[in-house]
Amino acid sequence: MSCRQVATLLDTFVDGELPPDQALSVEEHLAECTSCTERLEFEGAVRSSLKSAVHSAAEPSAGFEAHLASALRAERERLLEVDEQKKPRGFGKVVWLPALAVAASALGGVALVQAQRRHEDQQVPVEIAAVPTSQAAAAAETPEHALNELVAYHAAPPEPQITEPRLVERLAPEVGVPVRYPAGLKQYGASWEGAGTVPMNHQRAALFRYRLSNHPVTVYVYDATRVPLRAVLEPRVVHNQSVHVGERHGYSIAAVEQRGVGYAIATDLNDDESAELVTTMY
Repeated sequence: MSCRQVATLLDTFVDGELPPDQALSVEEHLAECTSCTERLEFEGAVRSSLKSAVHSAAEPSAGFEAHLASALRAERERLLEVDEQKKPRGFGKVVWLPALAVAASALGGVALVQAQRRHEDQQVPVEIAAVPTSQAAAAAETPEHALNELVAYHAAPPEPQITEPRLVERLAPEVGVPVRYPAGLKQYGASWEGAGTVPMNHQRAALFRYRLSNHPVTVYVYDATRVPLRAVLEPRVVHNQSVHVGERHGYSIAAVEQRGVGYAIATDLNDDESAELVTTMY
């Protein structure tokens, strides 16, 4: 089994949903391939971090618990009063218990929605947020930090803000540079899934999500004057264009710059394929 085949099966493998024969083939490949093993470990770390963040954010505060208890008491008293007026004795408990369960469920749902919104608003990889403030501030200024952010968003992409290609130019004010729909990937048969923006070194980058022969492809557009990714990638010439290529956590990254605008691609393809794709960005 090749690295490319394993890459398409990793998500299902991590979820424990592969048939036994395929799972065995993946395990045999991982035992011999350092790159795929590193990618698997990174996928597991991302999932674990996201799960921990959601669970932590979902814990109700003392204020919420007090508000819930007060609401339940008030609802119980109201229903008991109504029951005393309209129902024979002995039926009160049957009436108010289901109603209280509905009230508790509704309030609990509100708490979960609020917790989820807080988590989504952060839109920062958990492992970065966990770093002490002074260290995080220093690390967030480096191109290497930005590169790790791009890989993390590729591995665990946010929900798209835009699903209509004609609307992508609306992202430009957030990003600070011109943003156009990167149609060049169509010549390779890539299908577009959506777009949005993500934090990137104290600014925002546009994120475009594609699917190419069952391989996820993430395209980023950003201000290259503020985030010089070329400083941490290896230079290469492809079709007479200057391209910078590298690998982080088992994923391939390729970047180009044009008039201060940066274009980067994150894929599970090899370096040559990523470098070829990024040359179509402008």
